[in-house]
Amino acid sequence: MGKRGLNDHMLNMLPENEALAPAVETIKSIISLLATCVGLVVIVIGLKYATDILQIIFTILQSPSYLTDPIRQMADVIGGSAFDQRWESRSVFVANMLSLTVYFCGILLCAWLTLAIMNTGAKIVSLTAGDRDAVKKLLQTAFGKRLQPKAAAVKNENKTRDISRPQS
Repeated sequence: MGKRGLNDHMLNMLPENEALAPAVETIKSIISLLATCVGLVVIVIGLKYATDILQIIFTILQSPSYLTDPIRQMADVIGGSAFDQRWESRSVFVANMLSLTVYFCGILLCAWLTLAIMNTGAKIVSLTAGDRDAVKKLLQTAFGKRLQPKAAAVKNENKTRDISRPQS
């Protein structure tokens, strides 16, 4: 292929590459949007679990008898009255204490996992929607002209940018 043939071939490819760039950016934006939606769904799931855990805690605080059956059943699984210690003046129900400890450790583990789920969702959203300008544009398109930045805020932003730049 001669020099002219190579140039013609490259010129024919140029418009196709320019057409591919917006398509790639569109695909990138769609993937970013889907990842952000997944992150938001993960946060909502974490919030649902957090409300469930808080509901259990409030139920226990309002009526401690709510724990009677779960603790008794767990104590029977552990060994029942085999672990009970009896002294002259009183008895210590070790199986009940162990089952109560296991129950509350399970609640703490669930709360910790819930926070981890919500933190993961927040990190996903932060990584995919971390561009402040994109978020501002999204909010402006969603809410229209009502969300235009105030002139004073724009002046302050420009002033801080000018100050932060080294003088040449």
